[in-house]
This record gives sequence, C-alpha cells and structure tokens, in this order.
Amino acid sequence: MKILIGLPAYNEEGAIRNVLRGIARFRDMSKYEIKVLVVDDGSTDQTKNILNRFDEQNGYITVITHEQNKGLGEAINTILSYALVELDNDDILVTMDADNTHSPLLIESMIEHLDSHNLDLVVASRFTQGGCEIGLRALRKFFSRGAMLFFKLFFPIKNLNDYSSGFRAYRVSIIREAQSKWGRLVTTSGFDCMAEIAAKFSRMKIRAGEIPLILRYDFKEGSSKMNVARTVKGYFSLLAKVR
Repeated sequence: MKILIGLPAYNEEGAIRNVLRGIARFRDMSKYEIKVLVVDDGSTDQTKNILNRFDEQNGYITVITHEQNKGLGEAINTILSYALVELDNDDILVTMDADNTHSPLLIESMIEHLDSHNLDLVVASRFTQGGCEIGLRALRKFFSRGAMLFFKLFFPIKNLNDYSSGFRAYRVSIIREAQSKWGRLVTTSGFDCMAEIAAKFSRMKIRAGEIPLILRYDFKEGSSKMNVARTVKGYFSLLAKVR
C-alpha cells in the first residue's frame, strides 16, 4: 500500500520548510511507503524556490506548479487528478495544509484508523473528543461551529463532524468512484472546496471516521487567506449543486 501526501501551497515561504521537515521526520519513522506531492498554486514569494530545493534533495517529493494562482479548489483538483493516475484503488491519499497548523505525526493514526475500520475517509477533526483549536479568534470559532451544524443538517455523514478540515486520508477507490459519479469532484476555487467534497460524499453512503486534531493556528505564519463571506456563500450554493 502506497501513501501520497498532497499539499496545496500558496505563498507559504514562512511555513513550508517546517512542514516538509515534519513530513520527513514522520516518513523516517513510518512503516509505509510515503511520497509527497506539493502543488505550488502560483506563489509570488519564495515558496517556489524553497520547493525546488527540497525537490532536488529528496527523491520522494514531486512539485507541480500552477503558473498563476487558481485557488485552493484547483490545487486540490490537481492533487486528486495526480492521485488517480499514480495510485491504485487500495492506496491512500492524505491531504493537509501547508501552513504548519497540521502535525504530520497524525498521519500514521489516520491511516491505521482507516485501514483497521475498513473506511473510505478519515478526517483529522477539531470537533471530535480530544480535538480543539488553539490560537483561533472567537469569530472564526463561531463560524466553524455554525458550518458544522449546517453540514450535519443538510449533508449528514455518519461519524463525521468536521466537514471543512483539509487534513484527510482518502482511500483512492472512493475518489475514483466519486469522480465517476460527479464528473468533477471540485467545482469551486475557494476554501469551500473541502466541504464540497464531503457534501458529495454524503450522497454516496461512504464509510467515514475521525481522529482528534489539535489545530495549532498559533503556529501559522502570516494571515489567513480565507474570505469568510465568500466561503459562507459557497456553502449555501452546495444546496443547489449537490442533490
């Protein structure tokens, strides 16, 4: 079984070194075959140069560059398309943020949980027992919990609470099945793309689970790139898109 870690990155010069070093430490201790794909989504800072150096020094890292910024959704689409070509159905795709708020050391537990419970998807969740957010403003916490209630009402998936978390482990077979059903799994370019995937999964009766995530927003370098108003609008648009 192969494991691919997919990282969408845009202007992450302050964090990407630490993220890739953390993945390297995890890879050294893991029993799995780990590859890494980074999609540089048109960064205008030093992210591209940093990634190129890591790519040259480490044979397990692949970098795909979008010459212009296309948004998180398009970066995720690039990761999904690459996984469908390079991985078999029983392999696992892990996606995580490139801003140093996710610990790569959780990946082993995510894979073990997915494999031992025969699941299609495991999400590292702030909203399961043991999960929390550190360093996040009260307004963003309120927004996150409102989003959770919205999705649990309109797009329920058993054992899933954190629909917007980008830290996920997918069995490749479920991505292939979803692409076949929906044609294009991600149609938005914004931060609502992760929720769009989960919403579409909710119509497929997938087997999902969660492990607790301590989201370290205090480790984040730079300000958030998420436009809250646009993301909320995207969430409501899913009511028409996903039937």
